[in-house]
Amino acid sequence: MKTLKLLAAAAVCALAATSAGAAERAVIVLDASGSMWGQIDGKPKLEIARETLSDVLTTLPVELELGLMAYGHREKGNCKDIELIVEPAAGAAPRIAEAAGGLRFLGKTPLSAAVERAAEALRYTEDKATVVLITDGIETCNADPCALATSLEQSGVDFTAHVVGFGLSREEGRQVACLAENTGGKYIRAGDAAELKEALTETVSARPDEGEKAETPPVALPAASVKAPDEAPIGSGLTVEWSGPADKNDYLDIVPVGYEETRGELSYAYVKAEETAVLRAPGEVGDYVVRYVWQGPDKRHVLASAPLNVVDSAAALIAPARVMAGKAFTVDWKGPGTAGDYVDIVPDGYEKTNGELSYAYTEAGNPARLKAPGDPGRFELRYVLQAPEGRKVLLAVPLEVTEAVASVAFPVDVEAGSVLSVSWSGPAADGDYVDLVPEGYDRTSGEIAYFYIESSDDGETGELVAPGKAGRYQVRYVLQAPDGRKVLTSQALSVTGVDAQLEAPEAVDRGGDIAVIWAGPNRRGDYLDLVPAGYQETSGELAYAYTDAAGDEGDKRKSAITAPNEAGAYELRYVMQASDGRYVLARRPITVR
Repeated sequence: MKTLKLLAAAAVCALAATSAGAAERAVIVLDASGSMWGQIDGKPKLEIARETLSDVLTTLPVELELGLMAYGHREKGNCKDIELIVEPAAGAAPRIAEAAGGLRFLGKTPLSAAVERAAEALRYTEDKATVVLITDGIETCNADPCALATSLEQSGVDFTAHVVGFGLSREEGRQVACLAENTGGKYIRAGDAAELKEALTETVSARPDEGEKAETPPVALPAASVKAPDEAPIGSGLTVEWSGPADKNDYLDIVPVGYEETRGELSYAYVKAEETAVLRAPGEVGDYVVRYVWQGPDKRHVLASAPLNVVDSAAALIAPARVMAGKAFTVDWKGPGTAGDYVDIVPDGYEKTNGELSYAYTEAGNPARLKAPGDPGRFELRYVLQAPEGRKVLLAVPLEVTEAVASVAFPVDVEAGSVLSVSWSGPAADGDYVDLVPEGYDRTSGEIAYFYIESSDDGETGELVAPGKAGRYQVRYVLQAPDGRKVLTSQALSVTGVDAQLEAPEAVDRGGDIAVIWAGPNRRGDYLDLVPAGYQETSGELAYAYTDAAGDEGDKRKSAITAPNEAGAYELRYVMQASDGRYVLARRPITVR
């Protein structure tokens, strides 16, 4: 599998850098969150990670003192679920491989806290320390990985963090790469063969002399230029001409005068060959700088800049320059605010003052709240004035709607009627939901089970009840966009059948208690009931008892049901409550005398 090889090589790069740097001790921080159930080429990422780590560990020097930290492996929704599973020690590779193989993948992604804990375990303020983070997601526990990296670098004796982004998008990579960049480490995105070759060259070949940290030769900076308007109104769109290397991760940004960081920019746009870039002016008057930022082999470098003076305006729309399809966002507006005025979204170049894709009246308050269209592309954000002679577009600024990206991750094989925990990521727009449908189902209604994103228990996971019928199904993320529902992603689910057993006397007296010994799935809502012989309905029973109220009887459970007062032939049944209805799993005839 190509992706398996990529991740293996990426991890080798990072760990090779550790041994190459003659670090005395290192800790691998492994993402064990629920999102690792996501699949690549039909295989769960957690399986790829386990196999990869096992392979990588066999290539490392025995004398390297190595440990293992994991997060998200014990419970859902807990940002403190971090554990040092294997203490750093020489020859620990086999124990690390075994421990990784036994991890469960359940919870959140507190990667910043995990890296900090790993640094502390290595006594980074006293000794040389290296941490290798392997993650398939971004921080989800309200921490700032960039600030943490700066703190660890300043406090540590010789601290380095390498980050392997397993399947991260370019946008996600921006949010975690600083952990490596701010500590002199490498961010390696397991993406394609070219990136892999570059990563190998940058890490494995950088072998220091006699165990001391090598002096890194200065990076030759390529030429670049930026040409922007001298002045722009607040919130306006401005076209920037540029020249430069146009590498994959290069971008233009706007920052305050004197700002030196290559993160936390006010506006940015990735460069595309032979194209100008459109940036959004800040919402506050002042002096700023437009910059060309190059993603070099060691870190981001500012190659060129141009001054920008942002001035006030009678009408303005302060909003993001780009939003994800279907996502809700706010727009601070400045204008007359007369009755009937509104802010809307229309296709690029649209001139009519009706048929808008999304809108909000200014009298509803400031900021206005809008929802991006469901399809990516170029649009306009407009302030529409309700004048006596009719509607008039007072102001229009460009808005880029990017493709909506979502994922669902869960164990791919479950038993009928079981509760399925689904880890999700996506726009999280109002009305978005995750559903369960038969394989090949293409409608966005009539689902078997679903949960709304806004009601999921921790903002990352939600629960679905599996169907009672064995077979193939799909779990999907459905976007509720202004122009309709759209399935953003789906993943296959296999449901296997279950059965139950019942033990009871062949005959009982009228009105007496029937002692029933049973075994079964004991799902939420399952029950035992008593019905006339041959009865097929799963309602109208003569007596019943929920299975969750049963007592223990060895390996089985024991419940009591009261017999009817009328003699005759009856049946005891085990009824399972699944998402698609009730299923009779077992029947046992009984005579009431």
